Amino acid sequence: MNSMKKILVVEDIESIRKAIVEVLSKTYLVLSAENYDHAIEILNLNEVDLLITDIRMPGKSGLDLIRYVQTNYPNTLYSLITAYDINQYIHFAKEHKIWNIIPKYSSLDLNFIVAMVNKLFNKDIFGVEKYFPDIEILMKKSKKFIKIKNKQLLYKTIKSSKEREIFSAEVSYYFQKKGAHSSISQIIEELTANAMIRAPKNEKGEFKFQIHEKESDKLISNDSFELSQEDYFEIGYGIYNKLFIFITRDYYGTLTKEEILHRLDRQISIDEKTGKPIGINDSHGRGLYICREFSDQLIFNIQKNKMTEVIAILDSSDSKSYKGVSIFEIN
Repeated sequence: MNSMKKILVVEDIESIRKAIVEVLSKTYLVLSAENYDHAIEILNLNEVDLLITDIRMPGKSGLDLIRYVQTNYPNTLYSLITAYDINQYIHFAKEHKIWNIIPKYSSLDLNFIVAMVNKLFNKDIFGVEKYFPDIEILMKKSKKFIKIKNKQLLYKTIKSSKEREIFSAEVSYYFQKKGAHSSISQIIEELTANAMIRAPKNEKGEFKFQIHEKESDKLISNDSFELSQEDYFEIGYGIYNKLFIFITRDYYGTLTKEEILHRLDRQISIDEKTGKPIGINDSHGRGLYICREFSDQLIFNIQKNKMTEVIAILDSSDSKSYKGVSIFEIN
């Protein structure tokens, strides 16, 4: 028992707290608290490996608890869960290096919480099967689009901008025929652009296919370019019951967790002079923001200088106001 990782779950709603504790207790030693003061008592008596805390609770908030842990227990990992709009906490997340914020809106959250915890502890971060263990993974070499069945996900290597254009359109059309919202086309456009245009860098660490205007902090894509073999990337598309899954994988690993929250924060923070988002002209940041707004879960898995995997999950069963974001990065 002593070798088991120890988790503290802080949540004021008893039913939610018990559900999280029950599912995590199958693998880990789990403690629980209903508020900030109770959590501090537990932290002072136990070596906790991971804190999972609600944000809004009676008394001091989960944000106060994160600050306390950062100051007093720097080796303890932490993440947030909330029933409120995550956009309100993006700036705090950026400033305090919080990489996982999961919304509370359905039983699906428990699967994501388990996967998040396993990934944080095991550092085995890649693969959508972390969230859907019974999904069938297919690899595709055919140039033709292949329809998939429920609980299947298919990967395809993209070798040119033309292939990107064709397969993006076909996946979008197929998903929409199956019931996905039309916003899927914007998600696919942005994620494939990120993998094909924004990820590649040369041996000097400079962008190959875009320009970074440092003064305005904008990323501007080149008008035309050719992909070399090292620039090839993968897309994955799958269906799991009423969920639509779209994945990109580039083999550069140049995106960083700091960059993601920086770009998202620029889309939410308002310029007092114009009344518009600070990053309104930043197409890259705007694209990431749109992906997060339209995806029920947006997951970034990054191994520095080796691979970036982005998983977008959309639920066709209903429209949810608050969307999750998770970022995992290993060296």
